[in-house]
Amino acid sequence: MQHTMENHTPDTRSDEMLLADALAGSKQALENLLKRYQDYIFNISLRLFAHPDDALDATQEVLIKIVTHLKTFNGKSQFKTWLYRIAVNHFLNTPRKKVELFFDHRAPESPLLEIADSPNETYDETLLEEVRLACSMAMLMCLNRDQRLIYIIGEIFGADHQLGAELFDMSTANYRVRLHRARADLLNYVAGRCGLVDPKNSCRCYKKTGAMVQKGFVDREKHVFNAEYTQKIHEIVATHRDAVSDEITFRMTELFVDAPFQVKAELDAVLEGLLR
Repeated sequence: MQHTMENHTPDTRSDEMLLADALAGSKQALENLLKRYQDYIFNISLRLFAHPDDALDATQEVLIKIVTHLKTFNGKSQFKTWLYRIAVNHFLNTPRKKVELFFDHRAPESPLLEIADSPNETYDETLLEEVRLACSMAMLMCLNRDQRLIYIIGEIFGADHQLGAELFDMSTANYRVRLHRARADLLNYVAGRCGLVDPKNSCRCYKKTGAMVQKGFVDREKHVFNAEYTQKIHEIVATHRDAVSDEITFRMTELFVDAPFQVKAELDAVLEGLLR
C-alpha cells in the first residue's frame, strides 16, 4: 500500500526517525507515527466488518497491540510492514462481528436481492451514495474473511504482491493466486447483479433506496458510510489497472476505490488515551 498522504500531522520525519524517538520515550513521536497509519487501519477494518462500531473496536485493539509490542520491532522489515502484519493477524483471528453473523445464516446475496424496487420515488444524491456504499460493503460479504481481507488490501488499497505476501505470510505466487481467486469469486457475484459494474444488469441504487430505508439498512439522516471524509480512496492510495482486467473487472474495482476514506476523530481520542 503506497500511501500518498500522511494523516492528521505535519510531521514529515521518516517512520524510522519517529520510531527511534518513540522508543527513546517521546510520546509525541509515537503519537505522530501512529496517526500516520490509524485511518488506514480503520478503513481496511470498515470494509472487512462493514460496521463502523466494529471497525472502531477492531482498530482500537490493533493500536493497543502495536503500542504494547513496539519494543519487539527488530528492524528486519519496514515499520509499516510490521504494523500491518499486526493488523492483518488481528483481523483474521478476531471473533466474528455483527454483519458477518448476519450473513452466516443467509445466502450471501439474499439481503440485497430480497429488497424490492421502488423506482417511482426520488432521493437526494447523498442518500443515493449512502445506498451505493452500503451495497458495496454487503457485496464484499460474499467472500469469506480471508478472501475479503486479501481483496481489500490487494485490490482496494493497492498493496503490491511482495507486500501482500509478507502481510499474509505466504509466497508471492500463492498470494497472487489467492488474490486472483478472491477477485474472480467477487466478480462472479457482483457482475450478474450490480448495474454500476455492468450496465446490462437491472439493479440500480435509486430503485432500492426506499426499501433499504424502510428495512433499516440505511438511515435517511444519519449516514455511516457517506460521512466523515474529504477524499476518496483512489485519491490517496496508488491503484492501477491490471493488464489482464476486462472492463467489468475494472468497473468492479472502481466501485470500491471510489469510496470515502473516512477519518475518525474518535481514533485520536483512543490514541491519546493509550499514550496517557
